[in-house]
Amino acid sequence: MASGGSSIYKGSDLIRDYNCSKCEEDDLNTEAQHFCPQCEHYLCDKCVGVHGVYFKKHTVYGRREIQMWSGFSLDKCDQHGDKLNVHCDDHKELCCSVCVALNHRLCSSISHLPDMARGFLKTKEFKQLPAAVDQMRSMLDELRNARMKDRASLRDSYKNLIAEIKDLRKEINKILDELEKNTVEQLDSLRKDLDQSSKDDLDTCAHMNDQLKTMVDKLQQITGKLKETNSYIGFIKCQTMLSKTNSMVQNIQKRPKEGMKFKSDESVTQFLRNLNNLGNVEIELSMSKTTDTVHVYKTESQSRFSVQIKKDGIQCNISGICELPSGEVVICDFINNRVKLLNQQYKIIDHNDLPASPWHMCYISGNEVAVAVNDYNVLYEVHFLTMTRGQLQAVRKFTTDYHISYIAHHQGQLYVCTENVLYRYTIDGQMKNKIYDSKSYLNTLSSCAVSPDGERIYVTKSSDHELVTLDKVGQVLYTFEDPELQTPTALCVSPSGHVFVCGFDSRIVLQVDREGRQKLATVVTGTVYPESVWFSEATSSLIVGGRDNNIIVVKLC
Repeated sequence: MASGGSSIYKGSDLIRDYNCSKCEEDDLNTEAQHFCPQCEHYLCDKCVGVHGVYFKKHTVYGRREIQMWSGFSLDKCDQHGDKLNVHCDDHKELCCSVCVALNHRLCSSISHLPDMARGFLKTKEFKQLPAAVDQMRSMLDELRNARMKDRASLRDSYKNLIAEIKDLRKEINKILDELEKNTVEQLDSLRKDLDQSSKDDLDTCAHMNDQLKTMVDKLQQITGKLKETNSYIGFIKCQTMLSKTNSMVQNIQKRPKEGMKFKSDESVTQFLRNLNNLGNVEIELSMSKTTDTVHVYKTESQSRFSVQIKKDGIQCNISGICELPSGEVVICDFINNRVKLLNQQYKIIDHNDLPASPWHMCYISGNEVAVAVNDYNVLYEVHFLTMTRGQLQAVRKFTTDYHISYIAHHQGQLYVCTENVLYRYTIDGQMKNKIYDSKSYLNTLSSCAVSPDGERIYVTKSSDHELVTLDKVGQVLYTFEDPELQTPTALCVSPSGHVFVCGFDSRIVLQVDREGRQKLATVVTGTVYPESVWFSEATSSLIVGGRDNNIIVVKLC
C-alpha cells in the first residue's frame, strides 16, 4: 500500500506533504513529486526514473495532476493531501493543518469550517451551483468545438500557404529561367559575331593564298619572245601581292585574341544571400467584437536612453521608430542622415548611413523596414533595410516624383504621405491611387497610420490641429480636435488597434479610441517635442523620439 501523507519532522522546520515511498524504505526523507496508482507508490524525481525502466506501461501522475493521486477527495487539501478543516479569512482560502503551519501563521482571522458551513445547504448559492457548473461545462464544450474547428482551419491554412509558397517558387523559377534565356541569347549573339570575324579572316587568308600560288604558277609558265618583259611584269605584281598579304597578316597578328567570359551580376546573388526566406510567415489575429477590448493606458514610469554616436555631427532628431519581432528597435536620425539599430536595452549596436535625410520609417515584415529619404528638388526615394545577424543592410530602393513626409505599411501596401496628399503604393514602388487630398495651400498632412484590419486610415493635419479618420477608400469618417492636441505630428497604431497621437507644440501623447472620435487618456506629458512614436505591445511601452539626443521610453499600465 502507498505510504506517505503529511509529515512534520521534530527538531526541524522541514515539512513534507508526501514522502517518496522508495526512499522511506531506506530511511530517507525525500518529497514525492509523482504517484503511480498501479504500484500505489509515491515517487521522487530520482525514483520515478528507476520506476519507468521497470514499469514502462504504468501511468504516473505528477504534481499538476494531484487530484489523480491516491486518496484525493473533496475534503482533502489539493496541495498536501490532509483534511481541510479551517478557512483563512485574510486570504479567502481553504486550509489544512499543513497550510496553516506553512503559510498562514501570521493571519489574523482563521475560521472553523463546520461553523462556516452551518445552514449552507439551504442557501441560494449552493442550490444554483449545479446549474452554474452545467453552464460552464456547456461553455467548455463550445470552446472545445471551436478550437477543434480552429485546428482544422489551421491545417487547411497550412496547406494553402504551402501551395502559395510553391507558387511563389514557380514564379521565381520563371523569372530565373527568363534571365537565363536572356543571358544565353546575349552569349549566342556575341559568339556569332566573334565566329564571323574569325571566318572572315580565314576566307581572306585562303583567297590570298590562292592568288599567290596562281601568280607564281603563271610566272613560271611564261615563254616566247616577250618572256623577259612579261616575267618582269609578273614579278612586280607578285611583289605587290606579297606586300599586300604581309600587311594583312601583320594586321591580323596585331589584333588581340578575342574570347568570351561571363561576369555575373553580383547584386543578384548578394540580394538572395541577404534573404532569410521567401517571405514572412506571421500569426494573423482575428478578434470578434465581443473580445475586442480597448485598454486605456496610464503612465507607470519614464526613462531616457541616449541614441547619439561619435559620428553624429549635431544634435539628433529622431523622425521614425520601429520595433522588430525579436525586440530590437530601429530609429532614423533626420539630422545626421542615418538609421540606427538598438538592442533590447536601447543601446546602439549598428547604424547605416543614407544619402539624404530620413523623414520617416515604417515596419514591413520579418526584420525589414522602409525609410522615406528626401533631399528637396534632388532626391525622393524609399529605401528598404533589413537586420541580418545584428547588422543593418540595404536591400533595395525605389524613386518617387515628390517629397515623402510619412510612410506606413499594411499587408503589402505602402501608404505614402506627401505634404498635402495621401497615396497608396505597391511594395515595389508602383503608385496605385490617390486616397486623400487635404486641398490645402499649407503643408498640412504630417503623418498617417492604418488600423490592423485595414478598414481605417488615420492622418494628422498639423496646421489644422486635427486627427482625421478615413475609410479604406479615403472618405472622411471622423475628425478629432482637442485643446491639448497642438500641431499633431507622429501617430502609431498597435497590432491590437490602440491609437496614439503626438502633439508637437503641446509636447504630449494622447490615446484616442479606435474610431478616432474621442480622447481616452493623456498618456505622456512634458516630453521632448515629439516627432516619432511607437507602441511596443511586448513591453507595454511607448517609445517617443524628437529633437533630442535621447529617446523616451514610457512604461504604461
